[in-house]
Amino acid sequence: MQRRKSQRHVKAANARWREVRAQAERDAGIPDRPEVEDVRQPIPLDLSSYGGPRLRIEPRRGYVAARAVDEETGQVIHCAAMKELLHRIADGLPRMLSPRNFQ
Repeated sequence: MQRRKSQRHVKAANARWREVRAQAERDAGIPDRPEVEDVRQPIPLDLSSYGGPRLRIEPRRGYVAARAVDEETGQVIHCAAMKELLHRIADGLPRMLSPRNFQ
């Protein structure tokens, strides 16, 4: 009875086959696909009136995700999918605008 093939070897063989096939297509005169252009733009998010920071939400190239960057410090606050990112930002805001929340 034959054992299952190692997934690592299967993936490596598939990668080699894709490269051989791509080179054969290049030799035949078939051009490579153009790189996909990311048209998403950064979003400024000013939460200072709600007791939060001024953020810039930047899309991550090659991912369905974004990163929240603090405008003043340039530090990355969170990096996640948009829905999760907005939930994390909202969780960091004070729940009530009273003086005790700003101390």
